[in-house]
Amino acid sequence: MHIQGFHALRLLLIFSSVSTLLSCGQNENAYAVIHTSMGDIRVRLFDSTPRHRDNFISLAEHNAGDTLLFYRIERDFAIQFGPDPDEMVHDFALEPEIEAPLLTGALAAVKADSLLLSDGTDFFIVLGRPQTDASLDEMERKMSIRFSEKERDLYKKHGGLPQLHGQYTVFGEVTAGMEVAEKIAALPRDEKKMPLQQVKVRVEVSGQQAVGSRR
Repeated sequence: MHIQGFHALRLLLIFSSVSTLLSCGQNENAYAVIHTSMGDIRVRLFDSTPRHRDNFISLAEHNAGDTLLFYRIERDFAIQFGPDPDEMVHDFALEPEIEAPLLTGALAAVKADSLLLSDGTDFFIVLGRPQTDASLDEMERKMSIRFSEKERDLYKKHGGLPQLHGQYTVFGEVTAGMEVAEKIAALPRDEKKMPLQQVKVRVEVSGQQAVGSRR
């Protein structure tokens, strides 16, 4: 199963040189609150993924974050939010910054089509399931990859989506409000996996002192 958008993408590539101009260090140690109609989800944005961090901040600062909603639920997998799939929007893509594992509570960008490029306006929060050495061994065989000892320890401790490892850019992590994400995931949904109850999103960004990370 893959995370994907419901609407066609019109891609505008944001190259790293442009990102460097946009990111002058002012966004370091940034945090965000994802306000929803079911409660708040607080996230820390990673300094190690400046393109995705600054893109998320820019969406919030230009009020684009006021027009998002959770529109796809994959139980025990992820909840996805972005523009209303019934509305015509201008999406754009970012070069990937893939380095962090997809642990439970990870904030990640949806891929643009089948490429590793990230959709600049569609995101998901990982739910996932607990992992064991046996389940990770099986995924290594099926995917022909090798998890590091640290990655194995993290997936066993926190759970997540190791089956998508190395395919999506994780640019943040939930620091509080994971129970809100679980409540959203439990909502009744239609045949397209859209919740029957509309869950709107408003993103508010703030700068705070850095704290410990699971990574």
